[in-house]
Amino acid sequence: MKPNKALAIAGFTAITLNTIMLKLAKILDIKAESGGLLKLTLKILPSFLPNATFIKTDWFWILFHFGTGAVMVIIYAAFFNKSALSTFFKGLLFSLFPWVVNGVVVLPTLNQGIFGLKALPLSGVFYFFLANLLFGFTLSQFYEMLRRSS
Repeated sequence: MKPNKALAIAGFTAITLNTIMLKLAKILDIKAESGGLLKLTLKILPSFLPNATFIKTDWFWILFHFGTGAVMVIIYAAFFNKSALSTFFKGLLFSLFPWVVNGVVVLPTLNQGIFGLKALPLSGVFYFFLANLLFGFTLSQFYEMLRRSS
């Protein structure tokens, strides 16, 4: 399969699984994320946008999540995929990238503490890490499998 098509399919699959896992956290009664990046983005936008009704819906969260995920897929293709590491380690390192950025930049900027420990229980921080791990491994493994298929 052509690399761009493989990346699009693997990326969509990884984002979808990550989204489902994060949505399952609510059902499992695990507070695993606080919407940190979305909250930070809304602080930067013109003041009338954060008050728009649509922005406060689950559909907007999903749209924002898929948009953010698409950017992450492009970052993976540009930097991580070209690494000489095994597919397993590419997925592992890539999983750490958004989790660490969120934990040491985004959440502290929102006064939620390192890794959001002022706003989230440790179980939620770990669950969020697992959701990122699922994203990274799915993307790296599925992309490699699709890319090699004829």
